[in-house]
Amino acid sequence: MKVNNFNLWLRLTVGSAIGAIIYHFSSGRKTEKLRKMVRMRNQIRESENKGEIYTLSAKARR
Repeated sequence: MKVNNFNLWLRLTVGSAIGAIIYHFSSGRKTEKLRKMVRMRNQIRESENKGEIYTLSAKARR
């Protein structure tokens, strides 16, 4: 059981590393569009989180 579990994690790690390298070095239009979408989504999440933190801190001050 431990060997199979190790093999799974090894395959996931190697696959993720290969995918990250390919993603990093590819320069197609679709890749650039995907990168922009990911960045925009992360910025939206960050702004939502900041808004939630501000709301919670304002409620805590009351």
